[in-house]
Amino acid sequence: MKTETIMWLLPIVFMIHDFEEVIMFKPWIDKNAGFLKKNFPRLAARMLPDMEGLSTSSFALAVALMFLIVSTATLIAVEFGLYALWAGALIGYFVHLIIHLGQFVVFRRYVPVVITSFVTAPYCVWALVVINNRHPLPAGPTLFWSGAALVVIAGALFFVHALAARFERWLKVSY
Repeated sequence: MKTETIMWLLPIVFMIHDFEEVIMFKPWIDKNAGFLKKNFPRLAARMLPDMEGLSTSSFALAVALMFLIVSTATLIAVEFGLYALWAGALIGYFVHLIIHLGQFVVFRRYVPVVITSFVTAPYCVWALVVINNRHPLPAGPTLFWSGAALVVIAGALFFVHALAARFERWLKVSY
């Protein structure tokens, strides 16, 4: 498989993962809100008011914006041969998967990301190994881009969830 193809699989794998989240998010929140309030009251108090109020459309908007970020990073990395940048984005995505797997372990029940976390995590390891074998990734830049990716992901998650909440309010007024 070509290096570029392996790199372009990242946005595809990201969307496969996020399709599970978009499809299952609302029914899961509706079904598990009581469980979260009982077993994780602080987390539930902080997260549920925003999450319960989001429609699938608003949540999909947040996912679409994250997809644009992943796709833009991949485009720049492929076009300019910035393998460390791409590896940083991949590692950021992999850390994201590990967090979801941690949620599964802590909640001890299905969370709407766990199936595709198990399915797409091997791609992350495989792709990183293959890219590193073909284009050795220097530790310094790769660590820098990994840290940058985690900062961007954290900031973007905050931004896209705030935007989704605003979009939800707009939907309720407009329709």
